[in-house]
Amino acid sequence: MSSLHAVIMAGGSGTRFWPASRQRRPKQFLPLARGQLLIRATLERLQGLCPVERTWIVTNPQQGKALGKLLLDFPSAQILIEPEPRDTAPCVALATAAIAARDPGATMVVMPADHVIAPVDAFQRLLRRGAELCADGRTLVTFGIAPTHPATGYGYIECGERLDQGTPTAFLARRFREKPDRATAEQFLAAGNFRWNSGIFAWTTDGIRAAMAAGNPALADGTTALLAAVQRGDRRAITRVFKALPKTSIDYGVMEKAPRIAVVDAALQWDDVGSFPALTAVGDRDAAGNVSLLTGGAQQACLDAADNIVYAEGERTVALFGVRDLVVVAVGDAVMVCPKHRADDLKQLVEHLRATGRTDLL
Repeated sequence: MSSLHAVIMAGGSGTRFWPASRQRRPKQFLPLARGQLLIRATLERLQGLCPVERTWIVTNPQQGKALGKLLLDFPSAQILIEPEPRDTAPCVALATAAIAARDPGATMVVMPADHVIAPVDAFQRLLRRGAELCADGRTLVTFGIAPTHPATGYGYIECGERLDQGTPTAFLARRFREKPDRATAEQFLAAGNFRWNSGIFAWTTDGIRAAMAAGNPALADGTTALLAAVQRGDRRAITRVFKALPKTSIDYGVMEKAPRIAVVDAALQWDDVGSFPALTAVGDRDAAGNVSLLTGGAQQACLDAADNIVYAEGERTVALFGVRDLVVVAVGDAVMVCPKHRADDLKQLVEHLRATGRTDLL
């Protein structure tokens, strides 16, 4: 088997975690992994699987500077900077070019920086299984989570026949399905052959480039041009080519059109920590159902308060009295309060702040 490289996609902004998450301090830099920074937890999950010289972080210029301060033990040469945000397909193209230039024919596992996953040994077994399946140079592998409820916030994968007798179990993918409405999600759950799309992938550099050529020729040509520019050490060309790549996700731009996709069953404790309600899985819970994640000396006091979520940083006390089903966030120069059922809509508030000129809060 070819050598294994890990790619961590860490360029997102995490608007549904405002005001804790800002442009200079996105979600992956928050202590949401039971008090540990998400990016640090992601790196630690790879220890023993990929050495640091074969681990890559792809991010943007602002966050790249912050990474250098947060991860003093991580080599700067392994941090790839996207010239501008263009979604995950260009991110994959840049990483593919960097790896192929150094290690032609390598295997890549690609993952977001902002998931909470356990246990580590099961996660690494999954990645090894994915690396075995994609070793043929044509199979692209994704990892599917068995749905536990009819979630409307995740994409789904419909699984077909079992691929082989190996473990963990792997299936051929029939098709990707976009985030469904409630009724459709209930149908997917009842069918039993649908999985949540975890956004974690495995392929060889040759395999992903072939899939790009089959389904997105502009992305494939751009990746070839990026590879040539990386080999020459031509940073200007890298920037120019990257900015011309199709702005699309790796799911829509490549995976949904690829001729051969394998889905590995991921029997994991997995959470993409998409918004503050996800803290119910990682925070501390009191007898009244209040969940809190408090760091840097923050405290809370509750009286006649139930089923709230509190996130606070720094020397402060958050007091809740006579309220329920709220999200309360106190960080730095901002306090945010909203009903729990509106927490997934925080992007609207961020856009309102931008539209009204409050970019100092973003």
